[in-house]
Amino acid sequence: MNIGFDVTWMNTENRRGGVFQYALRVIFALAEHTEAKVVAIISKGGRGVFDGLKGHKNFKEIILGNSTLFDVVASEKIDVIHTPIQMFVNLTFSVPMVTTLHDMQHFHYPEFFSKEEIEARNFFYKHSAEFADRVIVSYQHVKEDIVKFYGISQEKIDVCPLGIEPPRTVTESESRKALKKYQVPERYIFYSANTWPHKNHLNLIRALKLLHEKYALKISLVCTGQKYPEFFPRLDSEVKNLGLRDFVKFLGYIPEKEARALLKNAILVAIPTLYEAGSFPLMEAMAYEVPVLCSNVTSLPETIGDSRFIFDPTDAVGVAEKIAMMLKSEMLMKENRENSRRRLKDSGWDRAVEFFIKTYSKAVEEFKNKRDFSKLENKMRNYELISNKRDELLRTLNVTLQSFFGRKWAQPFIPLANLLRKRLIKSTDRGSIG
Repeated sequence: MNIGFDVTWMNTENRRGGVFQYALRVIFALAEHTEAKVVAIISKGGRGVFDGLKGHKNFKEIILGNSTLFDVVASEKIDVIHTPIQMFVNLTFSVPMVTTLHDMQHFHYPEFFSKEEIEARNFFYKHSAEFADRVIVSYQHVKEDIVKFYGISQEKIDVCPLGIEPPRTVTESESRKALKKYQVPERYIFYSANTWPHKNHLNLIRALKLLHEKYALKISLVCTGQKYPEFFPRLDSEVKNLGLRDFVKFLGYIPEKEARALLKNAILVAIPTLYEAGSFPLMEAMAYEVPVLCSNVTSLPETIGDSRFIFDPTDAVGVAEKIAMMLKSEMLMKENRENSRRRLKDSGWDRAVEFFIKTYSKAVEEFKNKRDFSKLENKMRNYELISNKRDELLRTLNVTLQSFFGRKWAQPFIPLANLLRKRLIKSTDRGSIG
């Protein structure tokens, strides 16, 4: 099987966020653990992202320049396209297309989004799910949300669990350099997350204050992740108001090697997120056998698998109590590490990729029986809603016709494409996003 990934949105200079990490890990895992040919379709800004795979015989990188996705599919004999982000950046009708929807957080915490953000999410997520031949999610609770809120058939959605990457060696030299560079204290709690409101840094900061005052545990908190200007000032103000300037460090986004060193040397990892489809920081802490506590939300309890190591993230007092209990018990810390080893024993990417391959195979098989010309206009209407790039619609329509009829036989249908384009633009004027 030849699997194409449309990752033209990935940029070497901006590797932040869980969606980037998801795409990177799925592509690496498929190239390393299967015999499928994996084609990463990138933009010029994505050069370097997949350098670690260039030695693999079953991996190829293609820059989408002046070519269309249809052209790349044809030249590389691709069987299926997976766009591992919540909207289709490029489309083709020549092979089945698969998307990943990562979360429905805006339904659970609408207060964390503007009205425009919620409208945009629903607009793109829903139409992408409708257009896709199959939808991939990482967890059952996301699947249930998509069925509930968007009315997508559950038969169309596949749960493809994430794999756990084995820990990389962190040398003493790397640890010393990272600790010195960021002036990190000897004993600290570690949390890696961008400063979005749902990551709930606020309650972790408040819990730290309680650890100092109620439990006499003068420990520090070290946080990595992008400091977003919309919310970070509130966190900074809370640290100042609680008198924790000397005990809380927000380091921003730092290189992965240094972040691993700080993770490995932490006395405890705490993950107080209010919502998380799945948590890479949790899985990494477990892989590195660093004692870890996490929220009792979404997939996190299932991942950690032991109720002793979860807490209610809305209750700062309870968070502080659970952290204090861990820090004061060497036995509990040991049992936490043992739990992580047990949980991760059969959770590697070598097994997880099997779920993805099944989804791609299912998409290919179903696609063979779905070439219904009567649905062409509906497909194109969805494309208009998804992309909202009207100046490119005519070219896309032409490419679509070519995918059905071939280049030579598409020419007589160009006038039809022009008429269809005008109809689509008129019908979607009210719903356009500027």
